[in-house]
Amino acid sequence: MASASLRLPAAAGGLDEPLLRAIAAAYLDRLCRRREAGSDRAVMVGGRGVRLGRASAVRDSELFVAVALDAGRGGERAEGLVRLASALSREWLPAALVQEGDEVAWDEARARVVARRVTRFSDLELAARELPLAPGEAAAALLASCAATNLASALALDEPEFVALRARLAFLAAARPELALPVVDDAFLLALLPGLAAGRRSFEELRRAPLAATILAALSWSQREALDREAPERLEVPSGSRLRVDYSDPQRPVLAARIQEMFGLLETPRLAGDRVPVLLHLLAPNGRPQQVTGDLASFWKTTYPLVRRELAGRYPKHDWPDDPLAARPRRRPARR
Repeated sequence: MASASLRLPAAAGGLDEPLLRAIAAAYLDRLCRRREAGSDRAVMVGGRGVRLGRASAVRDSELFVAVALDAGRGGERAEGLVRLASALSREWLPAALVQEGDEVAWDEARARVVARRVTRFSDLELAARELPLAPGEAAAALLASCAATNLASALALDEPEFVALRARLAFLAAARPELALPVVDDAFLLALLPGLAAGRRSFEELRRAPLAATILAALSWSQREALDREAPERLEVPSGSRLRVDYSDPQRPVLAARIQEMFGLLETPRLAGDRVPVLLHLLAPNGRPQQVTGDLASFWKTTYPLVRRELAGRYPKHDWPDDPLAARPRRRPARR
């Protein structure tokens, strides 16, 4: 069956207008608004998507009613096919059924909360204009709700400070379960969203929120104190340097240090109340690991003499003492 249409008359007050008004009144529950000017696609009262048939002559009218409507193809996003349409003017809509009001809404394209003044017929949006957004609970609640469905976009989960803190907590929670440290998973982050969203209106602003600081504030005093003491961000080595610990592997944190910075230290540094030794990456002067060990005492005794000869050959201007435990640790390698 070919698609058909009834158009608005060419001249105002034409003979067709009473007929078109009557048709519009009979099918107001099928009122449709084009998604874009000139488009065949539209939205109908109730939220259903529809598409005008190719032969339809309703090309200019923003609004029309679907007189004859087929289900169209199946599928979640299926659009009904309008086989017979009748154009109408907005002025024909019963004023009592047209409502205008202000609302806080989510702008998907800009990933932000906006304030709008919206005109609707039933649930069909006829017109909208953006208003200045006043900060408040409604905006924060909507931002938190939208962020909850897309945490990866809404929060800076790749930010180094957050990644490092999450790894520290995972390490200490595994090593000291009696501390009852939180698992920083999606459920934990969802609980933080209302506080993070307060005073903010977009994913861009939310990604700048102090996520790591918010997580630390959620810990009890004893948990925070244990985290700082037993899974610190940095460890001080004999040279006086405070070196960052890598907790990427919660089973074996890594400390990378130049060999000369560790002179004089007999035992491997330990974390989690001395329960877990760090895995030492002992670096050559070029900053690359020369030796990886979890037993520093054994390294000095059995491996260092071999490493010393190799490094002395590669770096003859550097000082490689016979007795590393009696040597002065240095941040920068001493030269002969």
